[in-house]
Amino acid sequence: MVSSRRARPPFSALALAGLAVGLLACQQIPTEDPTAATSDSSDVETTSTGGTTSTSGDPTNGGGDPSPEYNCEPADINSCPEGQKCTALVKGVYQNLYDCVADDTALDPYSECSPSPIDGQDGCPPSTICAPNSGEDNTGICVPLCAKDNECGDGRCIENPYNNVPVCADACDPLLPICKGTLECRQTDDSFACQQPTEVDIGTETAQCLSAGDRGCSQAFVCEAGELIPNCASPTGLCCTAICDLTGPDTCTAPATCNEAFSSPAPGYEWVGACFVPS
Repeated sequence: MVSSRRARPPFSALALAGLAVGLLACQQIPTEDPTAATSDSSDVETTSTGGTTSTSGDPTNGGGDPSPEYNCEPADINSCPEGQKCTALVKGVYQNLYDCVADDTALDPYSECSPSPIDGQDGCPPSTICAPNSGEDNTGICVPLCAKDNECGDGRCIENPYNNVPVCADACDPLLPICKGTLECRQTDDSFACQQPTEVDIGTETAQCLSAGDRGCSQAFVCEAGELIPNCASPTGLCCTAICDLTGPDTCTAPATCNEAFSSPAPGYEWVGACFVPS
């Protein structure tokens, strides 16, 4: 099918505030785009396409935070002396100081853990970090650290929404979402990857949402322009709609049909569609 997808409106703090009020009035909501990924290009250039923000050159925080300080390489298990591990520590307000700390490994990758951003003693093995599950409690999951996509196999290097530390997100199938621990299969700029959801990511058909990382939508749903979604009455002008398979029977509810979800999908994601009425 020929794509009629419109460009998504930019992420805005005002829209986020409206979504937070509409979905979870009293819960803490992250204010940064959690899917800001880093890449391995040598030229410094920032681009935004759909669900993620990609920053090339020296790894920088896609949310506009100061550039990280690297005293060790986060994805290299041999970056620190024996008995130590590289992790991300808080320096000032940001958790973007990568330094060697005592290796207190007591857990396996993707185990439940307790974040420890001050001293790095979270029990996770080298080259992983305890990424928080929410902004409300002290629980997390041990996930691989990264600075760029090519350190994550076929996955993506994407910021955790609660501490903005880039971690590896495994590739996944949005219609057969199999992710480890608390992670969910969520959209990137041209694919899907296992990422940490937020408290507001519970919306289904016609629920209000934000375009950034499909914030507000549950698994198997993406955020689209409201004028393309039948019965969308969202104050953000955006609504969640179901993901569909372009290669199979059209499972969308009329008058919506299955249309391309990405203008330039990553290899293996050409089949992914979204239910909406083409403009």
